[in-house]
Amino acid sequence: MSKRTRRKFVRDLSTLIAAGAATDLSMGAIPFPFITGNTSAGSAIKQGKTFVGIQMSPHTMLDEGIEACLDLIAETAGVNAVFPYSHAFHTSSLGKPVRYLAKDHGKPPRDLRNKVPAVWVRHNEKYFKDTVLRIKATDKELEFSDRDLFKEIRQPANERGIKVFARILESTGIFIENFDSVLTVDSYGNPGRKACWSNPGYINFWKAVVADMFNSYELDGFQWGAERMGPLMNIILPWNDDPPACFCKHCIERGRAANIDTERAREGYRLLYEYVRRLMTDSPKPPEGVFTVFLRHLIKYPEILSWEYLYRKSREDLQKGMYETIKSIKPDALVGWHVDHQPSSWDIIYRAEMSYEEMAPYSDFIKLILYHEVLGPRIRSWYLDRFKKTILSEISLEQSLELYYDLFGYDKNQEPPVDKLFSEGFSPDYVRRETARSVASANGKTQIFAGIGIDVPGSPPDDPETVYMATLNALEAGAGGIVISREYEEMSVKNLEAIGKAVNDWENKS
Repeated sequence: MSKRTRRKFVRDLSTLIAAGAATDLSMGAIPFPFITGNTSAGSAIKQGKTFVGIQMSPHTMLDEGIEACLDLIAETAGVNAVFPYSHAFHTSSLGKPVRYLAKDHGKPPRDLRNKVPAVWVRHNEKYFKDTVLRIKATDKELEFSDRDLFKEIRQPANERGIKVFARILESTGIFIENFDSVLTVDSYGNPGRKACWSNPGYINFWKAVVADMFNSYELDGFQWGAERMGPLMNIILPWNDDPPACFCKHCIERGRAANIDTERAREGYRLLYEYVRRLMTDSPKPPEGVFTVFLRHLIKYPEILSWEYLYRKSREDLQKGMYETIKSIKPDALVGWHVDHQPSSWDIIYRAEMSYEEMAPYSDFIKLILYHEVLGPRIRSWYLDRFKKTILSEISLEQSLELYYDLFGYDKNQEPPVDKLFSEGFSPDYVRRETARSVASANGKTQIFAGIGIDVPGSPPDDPETVYMATLNALEAGAGGIVISREYEEMSVKNLEAIGKAVNDWENKS
């Protein structure tokens, strides 16, 4: 598209939005009780039945003003569900540099790094009797520490027909007391930095958190995520230098119950870890071939794959516990899971372990990160470069990228070559293909929400046309709804408007 044509698209976008009128659209296999057409007076976009959520940080809503914020997202993108953090355990969520923040929300953004709380709900001790873990008290000197967002947002959200979801991303124990008692144990017997999903104290902690929230607050839904790589993937596509985990007493018990030779699993992981670490040095490569020796490890120690599945299953069991706890309190709450960018778009081990249909019995929805623009740089530096240092060192980056496109079913004629990954990102066609694959994997048993990423730091610049097409492609491919991502405070108004127009156009023609 020429620059002149693109400018015309952007100039005409607001006119097209104002002219659009939403019609009702069936939500698919699971009905969603959203109020339609209940935005504040003067809205440019009419809220329809399509689920349109948005992720945001609580301090941003409080800084801009709750009502002003809700009006902006409803009038531009037709948002009918907000996903603020209840627990911002990822420290990157506690404020961002001003250069990453949108400048057109009606109030100049502020640098609030390390100046706002991590926890945005008030907890009650009575729910935490079955765990030694406790959420640390909030520093009263932090800005907004005296505010109770999930109480304050309820009425203005109701007035606008907007549902309120609590959102959590699990992380380290910076904000949790007694966290050392639930740490993983690596294959050398050393404590890790994350909690073990099989540890009863950690399992009961999350049950207590959600029981407390759903008894204490009027919430419409909940989304939880854990951005961790499995032990095998972290060996061959290393995010850090951590040895494989977990081999704590609870995981050993689970392994034995599953008839896995736990000592051979530990030994197999340790030897494979050491092999790959040698590949990343100047040590001579094995004459039989790097990938051949990798396969030999898996053949010799099939317990590695059994343990890998056990690791994944422990996370799913933890999520199931939260799901059942919430449903016992509020049966009509919508409970779902955040699937981060790696497992949604390049972790083939995660993809092989379990279908979304298998997750469906404890999932009202599964929200996938499908950030089209930033995927280019991420595949270049997080995938190609890392595999080049490990088990795919025998092939070129170009061959590795072509293999990736073929294995994941993306169109290599539409997606960028190696030398354009940093500057071009992926196309909206990627969003369509990955949404369609995920919907097929769910097989009608749970809803797939497409996490449409806009203005994500580190990505090539987004423009309204590609945002519009990515959103439309997701809906046409069968997504039950969308969740605008990464965070509201990063999103420009023009791209929010493009999402609103895509949803309206989809509803009008459906």
